[in-house]
Amino acid sequence: MRTAIRIRWDDHKMSTDRSSAANAGWGGGDEVLTPAPPRAELGPIRPPTEVRSELVAFLEQDASRLGEVYRCLQRGLTADDIASELEVSTSGFVWMYERRIRSLLDGDLPTAPTVALAVARKFRSMLKTGGWSETCRAYLEHNLAELERRASDESARSVEVLQAKAETEKAEAQNDVGIYVYALPHYLLHPYEPDSGRTLMKVGRSDSDVIVRFRNQTRTTALPEEPVLLRIYRTDPGAAASAETTFHRLLEAADHHRSVARTAGREWFVTSTRFLDEVARALSLSSVIVNEAEVTDD
Repeated sequence: MRTAIRIRWDDHKMSTDRSSAANAGWGGGDEVLTPAPPRAELGPIRPPTEVRSELVAFLEQDASRLGEVYRCLQRGLTADDIASELEVSTSGFVWMYERRIRSLLDGDLPTAPTVALAVARKFRSMLKTGGWSETCRAYLEHNLAELERRASDESARSVEVLQAKAETEKAEAQNDVGIYVYALPHYLLHPYEPDSGRTLMKVGRSDSDVIVRFRNQTRTTALPEEPVLLRIYRTDPGAAASAETTFHRLLEAADHHRSVARTAGREWFVTSTRFLDEVARALSLSSVIVNEAEVTDD
């Protein structure tokens, strides 16, 4: 069972949705995109027809998760269908991959810094593979520069964080029993491990002293900013402690090591929501997606 209360950090608008990401209207706002060759000025550009065809051909053969999602979408599958076919515990990830696809094929770039960062990571990795035509490479480089500019937009970042905090408080008010996953906004924008995209996340049961303090809005002075809530994995009353032990054991076994920082606490791990979602799935726990801010690449 999955409950999605997702906030889309995109175009400075807060949106929640309980339906399929593939069927939702993920508009890019009112931004005007110009179909033209790469230019020196700021702003996204649409790919010329031949470049779009080159990118489509790439996605049709791409063996990564991005290519898999693209081909599933081309078959008309819903987000839940895609999650089932790819054996992923939640369908929320489909939206992020769909956002990358739209950015690649249409030049429709996200404005929210965290989303822009994730899309920029894909553009960057594609450029490293080589084999692109000169026109396609110029297109990718131009829009990558625009994505990096948006990812560093402090005013947009402030709006994004406020939205995430609002969703955090709303979810905490439900007092669900289970495993809570928090992260600092800074480490969502700047992953602790840039290459893997994994970052510091606090994973703990709802009745632990640390999580109780978080849920009561009493943040530790050792942290530079207030954490935002990413996930709640619901458990039966009395089962949270056992689930927490299993989460921590599997995180350590996967070398998603505990933070060694003296002030961070033992509940902090360098991990990803993708991994945690799979642990929850293995434990048959229902997932509440409070804030979707995945930054890992394929």
